[in-house]
Amino acid sequence: MDFTQLLLLFFLGVLGGTLSGLLGVGGGVIFVPVFDYIYRKLGIHGEELVRYILANSFLAILFSGLSSTYLQRKRGFFFPGILLQIAVPAMLSGAFMSRLITGFNWYGSAIFKVCFIVALLFTLWRAFLKRRKDELDLKPERPGTYIFIGVITGLVSALSGLGGGVAMIPLLQLMAGRDIKTASAISISVIPFMVIPFLLVYGLSTPEISGLSGAMRVGYLDFMAVLPILLGIIPGSRFGVGLAHKLQEKYLLSIFALLLGLLIIKYLIELIGELN
Repeated sequence: MDFTQLLLLFFLGVLGGTLSGLLGVGGGVIFVPVFDYIYRKLGIHGEELVRYILANSFLAILFSGLSSTYLQRKRGFFFPGILLQIAVPAMLSGAFMSRLITGFNWYGSAIFKVCFIVALLFTLWRAFLKRRKDELDLKPERPGTYIFIGVITGLVSALSGLGGGVAMIPLLQLMAGRDIKTASAISISVIPFMVIPFLLVYGLSTPEISGLSGAMRVGYLDFMAVLPILLGIIPGSRFGVGLAHKLQEKYLLSIFALLLGLLIIKYLIELIGELN
């Protein structure tokens, strides 16, 4: 990659880190299309393309989640008990699905795009639910609520590469009565733990096609592609967490909804082209 491409990846890392700190979604909404572009340019297609996208999106999400969690903890938004109840089942269900993706040639580009679009549509719908904290259902949490949320989160994350916040945040609001800021803080703290088994699965798998990094690649984990993004994540997540505690929610959601809408249109056009 030349200097211009490295600089672009750095700024995309800043943007992904900002979204991670701002909305608790891990930044995958930025990282997935970035890695999709990188590996298509290398001529990688089909199931191998999907595996490279997912593996390196999770690697970037790990660092964006760690950075945002540290900053949220400094502000007092850290819930270790809930974290464990969600993270453990999310790790197990996500690792199981990731193994199915890497072990069998069934999860191609078209199926991946469908899952990605559905996850984005669900997030977009949730973003426009005008539910203030005093309007949330604050009934006592039922036993197993967080375990169920964890299982669904792991499956959605493994299939979409989005880090799980797209499922976790609305489920925490609808099933556990958590306000948006608390749900986002819980979500971003779960994500780093949840993606660890995903990274192990992809790191221990043997690619059929070489990626970008050569000696800096471990399985599907392509450190040369991820490194400039990681360098941008740290300042981005700091900026995003700061904004999350200052700006009104309606402005944050409007910006996020615009981004999701553009990505949905992009992937719908590509999906229609693949199916024709």
